[in-house]
Amino acid sequence: MEVLLNYFNPKIKNDYLKKSGFSDEVLEIRLRINSPLLVKTLRRDLFLDKSILITKKDIDEIIGNLTKNSIHAFEDEIKKGYLTIEGGHRVGIGGDCIYEGDRIKGFKNITSLNIRIAREFRGCSDKVVKHLISPHKDVYNTLVVGPPLSGKTTLIRDVARNLSDGFTAPPFEGCDLTIIDERGEISAVHKGIPQMNTGRRTDVLAYCRKRDGFFMSIRALSPRVIISDELGTADDFEIIQYALKSGVKIIATAHGFGIEDVKRNIYLKNIIENNFFERALILKKSPLKIKEVYDFKSKRVVYNDMD
Repeated sequence: MEVLLNYFNPKIKNDYLKKSGFSDEVLEIRLRINSPLLVKTLRRDLFLDKSILITKKDIDEIIGNLTKNSIHAFEDEIKKGYLTIEGGHRVGIGGDCIYEGDRIKGFKNITSLNIRIAREFRGCSDKVVKHLISPHKDVYNTLVVGPPLSGKTTLIRDVARNLSDGFTAPPFEGCDLTIIDERGEISAVHKGIPQMNTGRRTDVLAYCRKRDGFFMSIRALSPRVIISDELGTADDFEIIQYALKSGVKIIATAHGFGIEDVKRNIYLKNIIENNFFERALILKKSPLKIKEVYDFKSKRVVYNDMD
């Protein structure tokens, strides 16, 4: 948080520090013009001093700090709607979109910032990772399902660490895997260096389109497992089918509250009904709370967290 606060202007930094006791629980810090600073924690949403409103000047000063006053140097990131800063934190951008043809070129009149805190909860997958391994020590093709802010990305980061390094109960010696990190979020890449521990046998393809990443990693990196975030597009059927035919196992995430909810996406419904995935790990709405692990073949729950 100390590094992060250095990007704030004095007004916002001082407002935040007045109530700094919740720093370890912060998930997001949201700044919107004409609204007070909003901090989202594990337990609640908290507006700080309601008399201190965010202004356009505040947003511009923070953007200047984030980009070292050279916003043009960050055009490629900004046109995707975010910036990634030291520590792997993601800063989402709201405002007036500028188009060039049918592609977003960037933003003008930036009116809001959403700072998503990158956190490493090492061990958060320890209870369930054994349910992703078959009796023959193979990795199940697994779909990780959860609503926004349920911790899907954080969980698969720790799954990658466990599968890469191996574990003892049950014995699993570890394997080579590739993370297709389209937005640099899983490994929290900053200036080419992963900020989070994803394991000793892990290769990362950061800011790489999922389709390109799958094909490149299978041809050149020889992974036993590929981990990717956010399935749900028309390309995904072909990508996953290619990987499975190549003998590579897949662990990927999808937005939803459960299997039936995920099937509302026609592309994911097609993938599920073609039995591409063997298991589903379903998260609750609360961050990193695991609801169950579901086996598609036997059509039963193989793990249920009653906490």
